Amino acid sequence: MTKTISPILLSQVPTGNCFTIRRVLARGEVGQRLIDFGFIKKRTGRVIREALLKDPIEIELGSTLISLRRSEAALVEVEPVE
Repeated sequence: MTKTISPILLSQVPTGNCFTIRRVLARGEVGQRLIDFGFIKKRTGRVIREALLKDPIEIELGSTLISLRRSEAALVEVEPVE
């Protein structure tokens, strides 16, 4: 029996947890910027930390560290990695 992992938004991934990118929901300049940062399908990453007021969050993609507003992270659909 195969366990299905339902997708969530990157903004919902708890600090310290890993994820695999499914797709970028953003369009236009924001979507292109996320793709340029490396948010592409099947890439894995990890949420490193969040700021004191929970915004922004720091994401690790490969060897790159990226700070994103939660509103931007909500435009990336991911699967949690167990």
